[in-house]
Amino acid sequence: MIDKALARQDAQPVRRIDWDRMNRVLPRQKAELTRAIKTQDAEKVAAVIKRHIEVWNEIGAWPDQWATWQIALDDLLPLGRQVDIRYL
Repeated sequence: MIDKALARQDAQPVRRIDWDRMNRVLPRQKAELTRAIKTQDAEKVAAVIKRHIEVWNEIGAWPDQWATWQIALDDLLPLGRQVDIRYL
């Protein structure tokens, strides 16, 4: 069983992380998130976060400070409500 699992694992394409792209887009994404937060509109913040996650998935990694995006959405939702940003 382990040999078969290793064979399947080895057959998967190697996914490279585009760190150069992450370093280019992350500052702009932080600024866009800040602008969205200032609107105090949870739907706008969620839309921005969704776009950013799509880019992160294309890049192949989420930034270390991904929780900033989660906190931004949590802060705008009613008390006791939370939406995991992975599901946006």
